[in-house]
Amino acid sequence: MPAEKNYYEVLGVSEDADAAEIKKAYRKLAQKYHPDRNPGDARAEERFKAVQEANEVLSDAKRRKEYDVARKNPFGPGDGFHTSNGGQFYRTPDGTYVRFESGPGQMGGGSFGGGSFGGMEGIFDSLFGGGQRTEQPFGGGRRSAPQLDVSTSLRLSFDQALKGGKTEVSLPTGERIRIDIPKGVRPGLKIRLKNRGRKGPGGKRGDLYVTFEVDPHPRLRRDGDDLYITVKLNPFDAMLGSTRQVTNAYGKKIKVTLPPGTPPGDRLRLAGQGVKTDKTTGDLFVEVEIEIPKDLSDEQRRILTDAAIKSGFRGKEKGG
Repeated sequence: MPAEKNYYEVLGVSEDADAAEIKKAYRKLAQKYHPDRNPGDARAEERFKAVQEANEVLSDAKRRKEYDVARKNPFGPGDGFHTSNGGQFYRTPDGTYVRFESGPGQMGGGSFGGGSFGGMEGIFDSLFGGGQRTEQPFGGGRRSAPQLDVSTSLRLSFDQALKGGKTEVSLPTGERIRIDIPKGVRPGLKIRLKNRGRKGPGGKRGDLYVTFEVDPHPRLRRDGDDLYITVKLNPFDAMLGSTRQVTNAYGKKIKVTLPPGTPPGDRLRLAGQGVKTDKTTGDLFVEVEIEIPKDLSDEQRRILTDAAIKSGFRGKEKGG
């Protein structure tokens, strides 16, 4: 876990912020920097990714505790420490803390349809052709020499993360390695592949640690296994009621009825339409945004003013 990143600063909250404050800050920033609202703005997209990454850590009590411990660790590069629950952290030369787990990560099922997983060969070419190694840990031993362990990240598209599944790639040694991507994988999940690291004296081989990174969706934003989508209404649709059709992350079209008097910021919950994992299914939340027309013609203004006066929403003395 990168100790040099201050996730609290990214979300603009204090270090003692509770879960509700973190959630509120995340939603506000996610809306502000979402690609839908900033088309073609690379800086906003990077900010959006940073906000997502910070939320993935700080909204999870266990990961937040591990992050806080790693961030406040006083040891220099190459040192490490143990947490009270038995977790082991080692620090690599670039300041990254790696948490070594006692067993393989959770695996998911499904299939990608037999295609090559874009970019994987290049990742492993660079990884095994002189990638960074993990320094000797502070305290505690491991069955494979720590300096033989290798860490890397694998970037997935949003759809790839939703589907999960298996893919094979060739290592420079000629070996075939199978990556099993958990269905609905969240950004930041790390899996351990035993005996897939570097080879050492005596034929020993370290482990390979893969951390998944997930690109944002162009229309939806993710919070845990829940998804959020924004629907824009004009004032008339908001006052009189309307129907809209939304599409969930899996391509399913859903008709949504918005009742008369729908206020801005209102949220409708579509149960079971969020991210599906092997164990859980999230919800899809439809958030309402009211669009106010700015460029009215004189005729439109006159018609609206008359309607407002007749309906009692506006007095004659203000009607112009």
